[in-house]
Amino acid sequence: MNAKHVFHTLLIRRSPRKLLVGSTRIALGRVFVAALLLALTVPLALTARPAHAQSPDDGFNPGANDLVWALAVQSDGKIVVGGDFTTLGGQTRNRIGRLNADGTLDTTFNPGANNAVYALAVQSDGKIVVGGNFTTLGGQTRNYIGRLKADGTLDATFNPNANNDVYALAVQSDGKIVVGGPFTTLGGQTRNRIGRLNADGTLDTTFNPDAAGSVGALAVQSDGKLVVGGAFTTLGGQTRNRIGRLNADGTLDTTFNPGADYAVFALAVQPDGKLVVGGRFATLGGQMRNRIGRLSSDAAALQNLTANTSGTTVTWTRSGAGPEVWRVTFASSTDGATYTFLGAGTRIAGGWQLTGLTLPRGRNLFIRARGYYATGYLNGSASVVESVRNVYLTEHTIYLPLVLRQ
Repeated sequence: MNAKHVFHTLLIRRSPRKLLVGSTRIALGRVFVAALLLALTVPLALTARPAHAQSPDDGFNPGANDLVWALAVQSDGKIVVGGDFTTLGGQTRNRIGRLNADGTLDTTFNPGANNAVYALAVQSDGKIVVGGNFTTLGGQTRNYIGRLKADGTLDATFNPNANNDVYALAVQSDGKIVVGGPFTTLGGQTRNRIGRLNADGTLDTTFNPDAAGSVGALAVQSDGKLVVGGAFTTLGGQTRNRIGRLNADGTLDTTFNPGADYAVFALAVQPDGKLVVGGRFATLGGQMRNRIGRLSSDAAALQNLTANTSGTTVTWTRSGAGPEVWRVTFASSTDGATYTFLGAGTRIAGGWQLTGLTLPRGRNLFIRARGYYATGYLNGSASVVESVRNVYLTEHTIYLPLVLRQ
């Protein structure tokens, strides 16, 4: 594929196994948005699936009066929106607001920011990390990064303080938050364009890879490795042209060095571990790739979905090069087509789990796990990774205590 403009967003679809690509072109003071569909080969057993995007949803039309840069879907289906707007859904919402699942405005959520919101990340506890160009959030000073509680009120305990814009946020499986942008200090210490916060907002002093140029895209793998994209030319003290990868401890992954000749804005990890890359480049990995290309994986993307024999627990373990997800839902079906929601998973070591179930016995059953993740420039690349397992729980006999009667 040959593209003439810059790719900022990537969205991996499950059916019909395609990749939705968004590009933004700025010309004559206007912003134009284009979308293309590219056929991809994605394994059927482990696939990605957002909602269908062929045509607008007639019932969803909240309306914003300026640019929307970031979206994040909560576990309850509500949608957090960030950008440059000052009205959303017909009411005042300064740069951040929330929509109900049907697109109507959530009137209970109105924290407000005094300048652009570029990045949003929802944590497993429902709190929302916010990054951008603002210096106040929720009516209080928050320099370029802050956190909201699930109800939209400001989290007073979280104030890491950056000295410049925050473009990208990524929540790791241990709850730590990776931050990218053009900043040079974070949490009161030098952090050149990339840093990591502990879950409580304090700076992780063990993580300091240092990038010589802005970081605009972050993608976390299931094995804890972190793919980094941007305009930098060195990362972790070594040459890495616009794209590189860090180990979980923040050291440079010396096995990964594809290189791009210009900025990388978008990253999307496929379920099989391959990495789709978008940006302004004309070459990637030493070959011509106009603004979009894909990198093969040097490691397997491993996962296993199981139900225990008593039918009370489902577990989805994930490791390797696949995408790290921030939330998981489980569902079941008797025909493999119509699914019933079972509940939201809880993070465990190496994966996700749902307990307290009573799965039916003596019949064919399909268990589905879906994981949600967001990556890319301004957190604009997002998708859903899905796994389905066919199980059969056998009937069992319950032996009651023997009662002797005279």
